[in-house]
Amino acid sequence: MSKRFSDLPIRSDLQRGLQACGYEVCTPIQEKAIPILLKGADLIGMAQTGTGKTLAFLVPILEQLRANASVQGLVVCPTRELALQVGEEFNRLTPCVGAKTVVLYGGTSLGPQRSALREGAQVVVGTPGRLLDFMQSAYLMTRDIRFLVLDEADRMLDMGFIRDIQSIMRRCPLRRQTMLFSATFPDEIRALTKDFMMYPEEVQIEPERATAKGIRQRAFMVRRADKVDLLRRLLKRDGSERILVFCATREATAEVSRAVSRSGIRSGSISSLLSQANREATLAMFRDGTLRVLVASDVASRGLDIDDITHVYNFDLPHTPEDYVHRIGRTARLEKEGDAVTFVEPGQMDRLAEIEKHVGGSLERAELDGFPHPQAEAGSPRRGRRRPRSRRRTA
Repeated sequence: MSKRFSDLPIRSDLQRGLQACGYEVCTPIQEKAIPILLKGADLIGMAQTGTGKTLAFLVPILEQLRANASVQGLVVCPTRELALQVGEEFNRLTPCVGAKTVVLYGGTSLGPQRSALREGAQVVVGTPGRLLDFMQSAYLMTRDIRFLVLDEADRMLDMGFIRDIQSIMRRCPLRRQTMLFSATFPDEIRALTKDFMMYPEEVQIEPERATAKGIRQRAFMVRRADKVDLLRRLLKRDGSERILVFCATREATAEVSRAVSRSGIRSGSISSLLSQANREATLAMFRDGTLRVLVASDVASRGLDIDDITHVYNFDLPHTPEDYVHRIGRTARLEKEGDAVTFVEPGQMDRLAEIEKHVGGSLERAELDGFPHPQAEAGSPRRGRRRPRSRRRTA
């Protein structure tokens, strides 16, 4: 039987806050990680997205915060969306322990974030580039940091932030507790733990499955020219109210969203082409149900914590099998059920095979009655190899 938060040795005001937010039973990562972190040990937490990792480090940090105005907790996230989500989660609970959280991210004015820091905060959540900017300009002082969290570490590696992360870690005091959470554990991340962590304990949740149990995974064979039509037909057939669609390029997100909207389905898009204000406004409309469909680039494959996403559509195949897992992890969160639908063009069977090998099983082959579905092309060229990692700073 899973442990309840009321069973944990944490302060009464934090217990009341958790209860008010509806948190009662710990997820597996929370049950294993929180006791380790409460005793002050460094931690490597390996668990897929959607397993409750945020609360696994949030609770121990809030339990141990001191009542002063200095920054004591620093959480580093790969994307603005994830930073905002983590910051929102902290802000739900920091008032009950008399603390404050500030979120720092790029793509928006520095002024309001500087003002928020001046007013005092005990926890700072941010993206690597913006955090370094504030550290280098001395707006963010690191001398009192006692807790350092690297959230979605493998994603930050993929996005080219490894040097920024190293620089951030060097600027933090040696006497700190370091928490690293990651869905995968590549060699570069392993090297990071050896260089910057002190005898970390490791927690690994369900390593044998790459995807959540509640996801039904299907693949539709479709010609490129027919993909928009197939998407519109499936959206009308499924009738679900919260659907996430992933495209390979930023430009495609807007095009697909417009095509969906023309068919009478409320749709919006987010990508790095939009300003941060527009992205946040679109996400808000998706959360409150104003938009039924959200079309996104891979900027949204991590960090979106939106309840009750019932379907994820891979309009374009992801670049890597890991990205596939990250995308479809937006549905079937916290042991719910969901659908992942992937469009496969005739010459992409090798890339589909790589995904199936990674998830440890075949995707169900599906067809829509009355819709043309081509056969896979035998001997199709391998176009699914990984692209070189980008080293540009995008957050």
